[in-house]
Amino acid sequence: MKYFKIVLLVFLFPTHQTTAQHFIPGNYFYPAFEKGKYGYINNTGQWIIKPAFESCDYFYEGKAIAKEKDKYGFIDLKGEWITKPKYDSVKHFSEGFAAVATYNEDRHLIWDFIDTTGNHLDIKVPALSSLANFHTGMSIGTEDGFLGCHFFNTKGEIAFEAKDFYLDENKTAEFSEGLLHVFFGDYRSTFIDTLGNNWGNGDFESCGDFHDGMAWFQESTMFGYFNTSGEKVIPAVYDSVGNFSEGIALVKVKMKYESNAMKMIDGLVQYINKEGDKIASPIYTNGTEFSDGYAFVKYNGLYGFIDKEGKVAIDYQYETGFNFFRGLAYVKKDNHWEYINTKGKKIF
Repeated sequence: MKYFKIVLLVFLFPTHQTTAQHFIPGNYFYPAFEKGKYGYINNTGQWIIKPAFESCDYFYEGKAIAKEKDKYGFIDLKGEWITKPKYDSVKHFSEGFAAVATYNEDRHLIWDFIDTTGNHLDIKVPALSSLANFHTGMSIGTEDGFLGCHFFNTKGEIAFEAKDFYLDENKTAEFSEGLLHVFFGDYRSTFIDTLGNNWGNGDFESCGDFHDGMAWFQESTMFGYFNTSGEKVIPAVYDSVGNFSEGIALVKVKMKYESNAMKMIDGLVQYINKEGDKIASPIYTNGTEFSDGYAFVKYNGLYGFIDKEGKVAIDYQYETGFNFFRGLAYVKKDNHWEYINTKGKKIF
């Protein structure tokens, strides 16, 4: 199954999550680079936190990941350390907690949670090898890969254990819109809620997480979408699909099977709404999900931006880049990286 996610700036951490983007309205801080260090600019390109970090992330819930001497910690909106850089891997804050990890003597990452003051959550199970961000008050932790799966509440208590179902080992297991994608004994795809109850609205050969109240499903080799009632509202007529974002999904058509690689390749990108209506013709060779009202698409070898009506908002002129996020996009033009605003104006 091939699907598409928005990818953020090249210097962000591998653990950065793009789901549930919580931030403080009005506080738009953008990571930027100068003279070998990272700091933050505002949406007019002015420095608001001077470059002082090896790398840094966007702010979530008023706190951001920053790196110093190959270790990660968290800073506040003034650029001051909330927790000193002492962790080997971290995830951003979500619902008041951040997942943090350090290597044990066997060089295995052991995960835990900290709160906004840096204090550790008293999780009842030690030596967790993975830990998901909190979503809808629930997190998932595992011991030894995907064995020993536990579901935690924000008190660190085990709310319930995995029973009669399995998690998808090919992706991070997190609740999305109150539901978690799981497999039951016959490996049919379905969901559980935050109490561990079976969703009860059917199962599928294969399916994805809910986004904007829609999830993709697979029938044979084709893909479509169903809603939270389990109704297949968009038939399986696409070669590949992405998640819905801002009421629109990226889908691919006219892909071809490459026998040597044993996978589908090429194809054209188009965009559809929740009724399955096409809002952009399949003329693009690559694209992102919608964010801030725009999608970043490739046409005739160059990238530009389209709006939700499928109209070109910023002309095709970029070699590569990333979609808008909190009002700015990071793009490469004439072999130089720059931030632009939604008018296409360079601001940094």
